[in-house]
Amino acid sequence: MQVVTKMILEQLDMHCHENEWFASMDQALQGVTAAEAAWTSSGISNSIWQIVNHLIFWNEDVIHRIQGTENPYKAKDNEETFGNQGDPEDEIGWPQPVLRLNEVINKLKRFIADLDDEKLKAPYADNRYSTERLLSNIMMHDTYHIGQIVLLRKLQSSWGGVDWS
Repeated sequence: MQVVTKMILEQLDMHCHENEWFASMDQALQGVTAAEAAWTSSGISNSIWQIVNHLIFWNEDVIHRIQGTENPYKAKDNEETFGNQGDPEDEIGWPQPVLRLNEVINKLKRFIADLDDEKLKAPYADNRYSTERLLSNIMMHDTYHIGQIVLLRKLQSSWGGVDWS
């Protein structure tokens, strides 16, 4: 595996599964109930459920951009990518977006693994920016929203903290 490809895959694994300098996506979502996922801070923030929907949308969109295909999921604006707040009583429905997010992340990982460093340095689709930059941006985007999930959990007193061992 080439150097840049390996580094990007390591960063993706770190922000999804490893608690190093910050909580991973796994840690942020671990043990979240439907009621916690649908909760908002005074109704002014997005819920955890909405943030997960948003992460699904944009990670899928990145895959489509790199492939040069059109994303079949259209959003009239960024706000629409968050979807509805979620149902605090839906303990069966809540795990579905989390599973879907993991599926999308795994698909992105498989796609990245098939790229060589030359393809990563090249512009994606009709863009002036490289695929490498696009992937870096989506990981920073995800990490930002993972931080929001942690903050929401702290506000609702459901955050158990990061296990640094």
